Amino acid sequence: MSLTKTILLICTFCLAAFLIASCKEKPKNPVAEYGDKLIDSYKGAQNAADVANLDALRKSIQAYRAANGSNPEKLSDVSALIGGSIDFDKFDYDPATGSVSPKPKPKATP
Repeated sequence: MSLTKTILLICTFCLAAFLIASCKEKPKNPVAEYGDKLIDSYKGAQNAADVANLDALRKSIQAYRAANGSNPEKLSDVSALIGGSIDFDKFDYDPATGSVSPKPKPKATP
């Protein structure tokens, strides 16, 4: 065999070995990717709803204060002003100041 053919053969084997080594990445699973995107969208919608609920609570506390001259004792006192259902357990409320904030979310354990 000539030197050129030997070099070409070695290069071909090196290229083949490189291609095989680079293909160790698992192929993507379209169903899993769709599920991940769906979960991300759901979490995004939940976050948007929590922000909207926080804004509604703050405005209803202001309306309650304007109508009654004081802050409500508890968040459920403003439920009639909101016009919808809100999970009050997701929020911290200080009746002395009338401030409301989202409760810290628990850290997920792997």
